[in-house]
Amino acid sequence: LLEQIRRVNKNRLGDTCSECTSIADEVITLLKNEEIDNLIKSGIEELCTVLPIANCQQTLDQYFDEALAIIKNLDGKTLCDLIGLCTSKSFKAALPKLGDTCSECTMVADEVIQLLENGEVDSMVKSAISELCTVLPISNCEQTLDQYFDELLAIVKTLDGKSLCSLIGLCSSAQVQWY
Repeated sequence: LLEQIRRVNKNRLGDTCSECTSIADEVITLLKNEEIDNLIKSGIEELCTVLPIANCQQTLDQYFDEALAIIKNLDGKTLCDLIGLCTSKSFKAALPKLGDTCSECTMVADEVIQLLENGEVDSMVKSAISELCTVLPISNCEQTLDQYFDELLAIVKTLDGKSLCSLIGLCSSAQVQWY
């Protein structure tokens, strides 16, 4: 699966690994800022107004805090290796086990995938990218992040919730289901 993602990205984007590493380094730096943390928590609160998930804010806050704890201890290159945008050995062994969260992740992922089919959500994400680019010192930021978003969206739309959760390591499935 990761090889397919790498192949797709290498064919469509320039030097994906160095672009991803640069962006990831900036994002990791931003995530260490408490103000950004608070903005994201506000976004989670807003997102939970449209997601029909019991204890949505508490659940997503917990996932965010766990993911943030992991991401803050990575550098950009390692993060890009983990998501398959740079070639390297698997770093899964270096990640702490988040617990048995597969069914919760699958439920959230299925909802997110369904929301991504909505053009309004796509517009909201593009708008958020524009806002994010006002603080990221990346040349052609909006164009670059839009391109990555479009690529990621195309990949995510080919997956079901459990497969997406397996891909990010929250479910232990041997086979990812592509549509």
